[in-house]
Amino acid sequence: MTEENDQVRFLPQSDLDLNLMLTDSVWGRKEVSGELKDKLARYYTETDTEGNETITKRSLWGLLGFFTRDMRLGNLAEFNNELNRCRFMIDLANDLLNVDMIEPFLISLSRSATMLETSQSKGGFLRRQMNTLTTNTTQQNLEPPKKKFFGGGRKE
Repeated sequence: MTEENDQVRFLPQSDLDLNLMLTDSVWGRKEVSGELKDKLARYYTETDTEGNETITKRSLWGLLGFFTRDMRLGNLAEFNNELNRCRFMIDLANDLLNVDMIEPFLISLSRSATMLETSQSKGGFLRRQMNTLTTNTTQQNLEPPKKKFFGGGRKE
């Protein structure tokens, strides 16, 4: 059995698994080291009516879990300011979440989600991209230049 701090690497079993791994976001998830999670924690001391103190730990890393693969799949345009508006709303949502303003956080995040979700359908972008197989081919000459049998110059 592995400990929580051990990094486990999953190998894709199919093209679908690979596509999911490439687009899945790990912000706010357990895939980060325990040391970073500990650094990104806020501790509170609370005293009950009997005077007993309890320490409560709140993970700040987990707050970033609202960053999802949907944000990566967006097809936002820069020319009509979609990209900057979406960034602003996501930044605002993050700020609101950090100060525990949950309803305004949800409203701000939903505004960016609307832009992101509708941008994926722009011109069939996501459907075309997911069904397109692209390959890149590069050639390198890995063999050294041929020489004459006893050293000398280049073979002709």
